[in-house]
Parts: sequence; C-alpha cells; structure tokens
Amino acid sequence: MRRGAGADGWRSAARGLAASRVSVIVAGDHAAMVAAREASNVIPIVAIDFERDPVAGGFVQSLAHPGGNVTGLFCDFGDAMAQVARALRDAVPDRRQMIALTDGDATEAQVRALRGIRDTLGLGVDTLDLGVAPDNAVIDRIAASRAALLVLASSRLQAGAARLAKRAMLRKLPSAGAFVRYAQAGGLLARGPSLADAFRRAAATVDRLLRGAHAAEIAVERPPRFELVVNAKTAATLDMALPPNLLSNADHIIR
Repeated sequence: MRRGAGADGWRSAARGLAASRVSVIVAGDHAAMVAAREASNVIPIVAIDFERDPVAGGFVQSLAHPGGNVTGLFCDFGDAMAQVARALRDAVPDRRQMIALTDGDATEAQVRALRGIRDTLGLGVDTLDLGVAPDNAVIDRIAASRAALLVLASSRLQAGAARLAKRAMLRKLPSAGAFVRYAQAGGLLARGPSLADAFRRAAATVDRLLRGAHAAEIAVERPPRFELVVNAKTAATLDMALPPNLLSNADHIIR
C-alpha cells in the first residue's frame, strides 16, 4: 500500500487487497495499517508505524506476542523527540525559543515529551499545528519569530519533509527533523531511524510469513538505533558555526 494515499485511498486499497485474498499486506504508515486492519483480521499485516502505540491502539496484545494478524516495526517518538530537541538546542544555543511543528493527534505523545523537558532544555518550547495552511506560510511565520524549528514525526510531516526543509533554509531558519531524510533535504540536522532499514526489516518479516510463520507469533520490532545526521552545507548557508561536540556525536555529516 503506497504512502500518501489519504484515508479514503487507504480504505479503498485495503478492501481491494483483502478481496483479492493476497498473502500479506505491507502498510507503510499508521493510516494504512488502520485501513488494512479494518479490511481484514485474517490476512497478515506488516506495519511500519512511527505514530501510535500498537498496544494502546488495540492492534497487538503486546510487542513480544502480537496475538493477531498485525506485526511489523513500531517507533515511539516521544522520548526520541527529546533527543532531537537537545541536538537542535546544542546547534543553536543563541535561540531561546523552539517551535515544534505538529500534526494533530499523530504527534500528541511527542508534544507531551517535549513539554516534560522544557526546563532541562533551558528554553521555551511552543507548538504550531500544520493544519490546512500552506507549508510556506507556516515556515515564514516561524522564521519571523526568530525561533528554531523542530519538525515532529508523522506520516504527513514526513511526506512534506523536503518542502519544509528547503523553505526553512531559504528563510535562514535553523531546523531539525525526526527522520534522516529531513537533514538530507536541507534541514540543519535530523535524528531518527532509517526508513530504508525499516523497509528492509519489513521485507524480512514478509519473507518469514510467506515461509509459514504466523503474524501472531512474530514480535513487533523497534528500530535498533537512531542516526544523528548534521548538514554542514546548510549550516554554512545559515552562516552558523556548528559546535565541535555536535559534530563529534554525528553519525553522518553532509558536507
């Protein structure tokens, strides 16, 4: 099921796959997983979900023992976003305000985590929901506030990562994102799991299912590590000198 189809598109695609009695459905985000689960509680579903807790959502009984037809990869970005925020603070210590770009309920847990560390960060943390406003208008508004931008993790924000990063760089706005792709697209830095690795792991799970394994017995995986990517080219464009400790901690530096 392809990314970016929208809720109605996901439902239509999932119903079509269920009617065709496919052997496995791979759902590339939370909305796709929900649609697939609504379409079938029998066909194995391999989900790559970076938004919601599958246990709390009732999709699996536990991460170790899913117990149904859903398994895959889940990433709780609540604590992870705190690390992204710290990296951005270290990169731009002169900015005393950080604005997190949110996406409704999909980023609620991440917002709670950020509010919990505001005092330890030593700066103000506000939120601005992407809503229905054009990306450029949102970025321009944040740039005018002289804050740093933190793009939280959701399928919608990930889909717009390149546009957001490029607009932020154009407006001289230091920004960080939750996916490696954000820094690759021009954001100042990013810290997150590798999407390529996530899909490789999903493919391995599909292989196990096709060989006779049961989704109910395949543990839901968590990303084994997060990568910190710093874009030195963007820093130069922003006329910034990156602190040595940030560069030494980076897994990849884009030069």
